[in-house]
Amino acid sequence: MTEYYDLYTKDRERTGKTAIRGRKVPDGLYRIICFACIFNDQDKMLIQQRHSSKKSWANYWDVSAGGHIMAGETSIQGIMRETREEIGLDLPEGAFSPILTVHYENSFHDIYVVQHNVKIEDLTLQEKEVQAVKWASEREIEEMISNRTFMPVYREFIRLLFRMKNSKGILRIRKRNR
Repeated sequence: MTEYYDLYTKDRERTGKTAIRGRKVPDGLYRIICFACIFNDQDKMLIQQRHSSKKSWANYWDVSAGGHIMAGETSIQGIMRETREEIGLDLPEGAFSPILTVHYENSFHDIYVVQHNVKIEDLTLQEKEVQAVKWASEREIEEMISNRTFMPVYREFIRLLFRMKNSKGILRIRKRNR
């Protein structure tokens, strides 16, 4: 199945044009990629290991979930879908707190933080996308970056995520009493 994503201007306005996922973004245009960083009450981030069959970054560890938003989706809709597809966690829109956008050469990377305690055994991993998940401390992730087993990100970026997870805008998910 061919997947399409919307193209945006440098000011993040939709152009009305789309592109096929996997193809180069046309010069002067941008796409949106979103990432969820899920934290628990033990000050750990849920991280995923990319499947060994992935074309890029196979076997590397990464943040909780992420991917391209599809044509017609908003960033929040995209991260909700990616989280559900990749790790089987269906969270409401209000659970995702957008904390920052990183502007790259041809894309905007929207970073969302979620405070949620979930048991690893309750997650359903997407075949051929995610091969493992685990909770990791800031120090553990920094060691993985040094060992080149985590996606190539700056240690300072991971430190920032761990500091910003406690921002007032981040909501905690609580199970309702029924």
